[in-house]
This record gives sequence, structure tokens and C-alpha cells, in this order.
Amino acid sequence: MENTLSRSISEQIVIVTGSAQGIGECIARQLFQQGATLALADIQDEKVKAVQLSLDSDSRKAKSYYVDIADTGAVKRLIEAILQDFGRIDSLVNVAGLDAPKGLAWEITEEEWRKVIEVDLNGPWWMIQAVLPHMMERRRGKIVTISSISAHRPFPEHTPAYSAAKAGLIGMTTSLATQLEAYGILLNCILPGMIGTGTDINMTQAEKDAYKQQFPLGIVGPSPVAQAVSYLLAESGDWISGTAMNVTGGLWKGW
Repeated sequence: MENTLSRSISEQIVIVTGSAQGIGECIARQLFQQGATLALADIQDEKVKAVQLSLDSDSRKAKSYYVDIADTGAVKRLIEAILQDFGRIDSLVNVAGLDAPKGLAWEITEEEWRKVIEVDLNGPWWMIQAVLPHMMERRRGKIVTISSISAHRPFPEHTPAYSAAKAGLIGMTTSLATQLEAYGILLNCILPGMIGTGTDINMTQAEKDAYKQQFPLGIVGPSPVAQAVSYLLAESGDWISGTAMNVTGGLWKGW
């Protein structure tokens, strides 16, 4: 296999989904600061456009795109548009997903279950599937998917669909890694805990306070997640594949 992995972030063209706010926006800002050229994609069209303009008003190093990751047609059109605009894709960061919805197993409807699975599990897969032919042809690429600590440590107030989807992302990542490493494509996922930027919107204040007590290192926002993404996309991540990286401020120990 040709050694094509080593490419600094400043030389990369990176897709970041869910980049209109929260973790996705923080990742976008971190990578842009390091010199990456960004394709910012989100279902919140106006918000992601505002993020793009705040980074690069000339749209030379960053462009924004609308996408509903649960819509395979929209995903394919997104990849086509990015390739048209930039000519290549070096890395994909899958962040887009639903905030952890509340729901008891005996109350969740079929529609609610399908919605969570379609966005939080199927959506990242559609993104990966759409970008794979390009990466496989070039025999290079890095894909980082944001899962959740809920994959390992479910919380009773969250719908089981959310934990199932986030656990599925880990299985998908490890399985794909075994198939794609021979093509120079490395896949990893990151498991954040609550980071305090809106992903806890469905929790009461009492639940938030109790949850925060479980973080020995505190809750410091999304920056550690963005830094972990940066580590994996840079040359430092060239020997890392098929991992589920725990970035939870000490909440979770081990695999």
C-alpha cells in the first residue's frame, strides 16, 4: 500500500457535518485555525452559512452546504458539490445527529425510533458510503465519527434508540476499518460525554447538576473533542484505526 496518509491538516480538505453549532462548530473552528480547507454541512442552512462567513467571508477556504444526512439523495448531491468546488476530499468528520431525546422503552413510538436511527446511525453511514468511492480511488482518507458515551453508559432518561444508534456507530467504525485500511482509509470514532453547549438541552437543571458531579476532570465544553479530532486527522493519527476514543473528562474508564 502506498504511504499516502501523512498530510498536515493545513493541506487537507475536510467535510464537517453538523457544523452549525456545538461540537461540530467547535471542530470546524479548530481545523480552520490549523489551516484546513472546510466544507461545512448542516441541515440548518442559515446557521451554517453564518459560521462559514465568520471563518472565511471570501469563501476561499470554507464553504457551507445544506444537507439532510438522512436523505441519501441529498448526501450524494453534497459530495458531488464538494468535489466540484474543491476537487478532492481528504477527510470526513461525522458530527450531525439528534440531541439525546428522552423516552421510555414502553412509550417510544415506531416513528420516534426510526427517526433517531435514521439520523444518528444511518446518516453517518450514508455520508461514509457516499465519500468512499473517491477515497478508495485515491487510496487515502480519514473518517472520524462522533458517537457518544451513551453507547457504553446509557442513561435511564434517554430513549434506548439513542444508545443503540451510538453503539452502532462504534460497530460500524470498527467493521469498516478492517475493510478499508488496505485502501489507505482510516476510520475512528470519538465518544464524548456531556460537554455543556446545548447537547444537554433535553435534561432538567437537576439532572444536569447531578450528571456533572460524575466528571472527575470537570466539563469544559467541546474543545477537547475538537482537539481529539485534530489529533486523528493530523500525521499523529496515521497509525490509529478502528478505535473508539473516550473523551469524557474521566466519566468512563476503559474500552
